[in-house]
Amino acid sequence: MSGALLGRVKLFPLLIVFALVALGMRGVSLYTGYDLMVASAQEQKPAADTPQNDEESGPEAETKLASAVPPPVLGLSSTEEMQLITQLKQRREHLEQRERALDLQQQLLASTEKRINDKIVQLQDLEVKIKEHLRLFEDAEKKQLDAIVAVYEKMKPKDAAPRFEALALQTQVDLVTRMKPSKVAALMENMTPSKASILTTELATQVLPPSFDEIQDGGR
Repeated sequence: MSGALLGRVKLFPLLIVFALVALGMRGVSLYTGYDLMVASAQEQKPAADTPQNDEESGPEAETKLASAVPPPVLGLSSTEEMQLITQLKQRREHLEQRERALDLQQQLLASTEKRINDKIVQLQDLEVKIKEHLRLFEDAEKKQLDAIVAVYEKMKPKDAAPRFEALALQTQVDLVTRMKPSKVAALMENMTPSKASILTTELATQVLPPSFDEIQDGGR
């Protein structure tokens, strides 16, 4: 029994040595693993922890991010895009051509309107001149007829009748309508019955046109 106890006493220091060695190796392993974990954590640290990224995390960073986003694509092929551009160009040229045509038409209308207005002014001037000439003609005709009437009224009816019958029928009517009724009656008494009858019929059926003064007075 004492021999067995002695053997256990001799083994005890060896066990202690083995235990110390094992603990030392475990500590080295733990230390090395800790260093590796720290290094890995530093390498995998997010960029947002740096001060530079903190400065760019505000509105300016959002603006840069938005500007970096490419514009939306319409999804058209190059051929379809060229066709669309061609159609838009043709449409624009058509509108421009139509606008030029409308401008030209407007210019033509303005020119035509000006010519019409100028023509109206010319016609108005011509109307004034014609009216003035008509007035002068009527005045001259009236003076001439009044002078002839005065001559026939001063003549004796028997002397005036043959000369009066030689005049044109319309001239007879023009003179008779300006003579006094008593002078007309005396004149027709000395005319041949057929001539007097013709003159009477003409006076009854003929409607005298209104004079220029009567036309003007009626239009007022």
